[in-house]
Amino acid sequence: MDIKNTTNQHVITPNAGKPLIPLSPSEQGTGKQGASVQGTPADGALAELEASLEEIRAGEMILNAALAREAEIAKYQKQEDRAELESTKEPNRTSEADDAANERIMNRKLLEMLHWKQDSHQSAAANFNQIQSIFQSLLNELLSDYRGTLQLQLMAQLDAFTLNAIRQLVSERFQELLDFLGQYGRPNSSEALINGLFQNMSERKPLTLSEGNSTFGKTGYAAQNMTQKGTGQQLAQGIIYQKDSKARINTEYQDHVGRSERSGTKALEVIQRGGYLTGSKAFNLRDIRQAQNFIHYLNQNLPQIKSEKLPYTSEEYLGFSAGVSSLKAQTFIEQTGLSEGTASALKYAMGTFAQEYFFQNGQSLKQTPEFRDKGSCPAYQADSFQKIYRYMIDAYEQKHDAQSAALAGLKKSLESYYEKQTDPVYQNMNRYRSDIGFFSRSPINDWKNEIINGWKSICRDWNGFLQYTQLSKNRAVKFDYTLSRDYYMAFLMSQEKSPHHGKGRKKKTLQFVLRLGILVIGIILCLFLMALFTP
Repeated sequence: MDIKNTTNQHVITPNAGKPLIPLSPSEQGTGKQGASVQGTPADGALAELEASLEEIRAGEMILNAALAREAEIAKYQKQEDRAELESTKEPNRTSEADDAANERIMNRKLLEMLHWKQDSHQSAAANFNQIQSIFQSLLNELLSDYRGTLQLQLMAQLDAFTLNAIRQLVSERFQELLDFLGQYGRPNSSEALINGLFQNMSERKPLTLSEGNSTFGKTGYAAQNMTQKGTGQQLAQGIIYQKDSKARINTEYQDHVGRSERSGTKALEVIQRGGYLTGSKAFNLRDIRQAQNFIHYLNQNLPQIKSEKLPYTSEEYLGFSAGVSSLKAQTFIEQTGLSEGTASALKYAMGTFAQEYFFQNGQSLKQTPEFRDKGSCPAYQADSFQKIYRYMIDAYEQKHDAQSAALAGLKKSLESYYEKQTDPVYQNMNRYRSDIGFFSRSPINDWKNEIINGWKSICRDWNGFLQYTQLSKNRAVKFDYTLSRDYYMAFLMSQEKSPHHGKGRKKKTLQFVLRLGILVIGIILCLFLMALFTP
């Protein structure tokens, strides 16, 4: 055996691979050998050798114990590393058959939302809450049990089915509002309302798979699937797997999944980035119910003008009527506290409605027999209409006082109207004849009563609107029948420009002269009779 002493450590190298053989007890401590060996060392040297061997054996035992302990530690560390690695790496992909089965299960669950029908015996709020409950349950399952692009695709499909359910509810409960926004509102305003309700419910924008969507590339596989399902094959074809016995994967989709997985896209990341979260709740069910109530009132109380009155209806009257309708909308929006999105949609639609109101009356005027005489019944001038309408809207924006804006609009309208009655350019027109009243649009005898009665009619209509929309409790928004002194004087001053003013004065002078003459004649007759019968 060779014994090499290296840096403070004994390294044992067996000779020819033979292990060390300890001495027998009979050989230990006697200093004798059972047989004579050539070159046997002396007794002192033998004892020294045996001591060295004992020291070596003790060191060997200590070394082997340390090596065994290190091996055990390394083994334990390896197990720990493996457990940590298993916990951090993505779970192993299940088989294609399992994935197809899971997708089929989720598709069957999505049918609950796809086939949802509103209950006409329940309120709109109850129906909406039911949609929200189904949506939240399916969404939680998707987020917990699915991963990767399949999760995104299924979520987008759930969003699409939820939007359809909301659309069904809104269409059946709020059709008047949808029609009004569709006719007068911004482009796609009806879809914006439905998307807004979804955002209010889920606190995010809906995931879409439309063409060109940045989240899913240029092709929307789920969207294509839903289009196919809409033709009668509902959920018969999975998003990823073809539903045949082999559950063959779509190679085009597989390539798409590969690109998505390389980009690390996850559902929660998609929801939380890129503007999908929305801070403003554009539409809510309360706002929509309120707006529907207003539109129903407007449809029942449109300022309709009979065809026989149109030749005698001025642009100023049309502008004032449209202005009052818009003041109703402005007051309604502020008093009911509509959200910014709903208020903006309604204001825009009312602005378009006012222009359409003028246009429709202009078209109806052209159908009247009087329109054939273009001198006495020319077409309406949009500029005269717009001056009054915009003046009233601007007046409201300054003070947010509907009555003040209405009176200012009436003053502006009367000034323009009376001025045209004295202008030779307009005097031959039926609607600006000197004997035609602004409100009555027919011959009048007492212009003062015409103005006062016209204002009272406006007040009755306005306060009826407040009653219908349940805003009458706020006395500050009611119209007062009694004209303030300032406005009454303003109307008097504007009327002085009218030909009615001169005619009225001449008429009163003639009446005074006649009465005075009758009185004088009466006095003379009395005196004559008294002189005749006096002795």
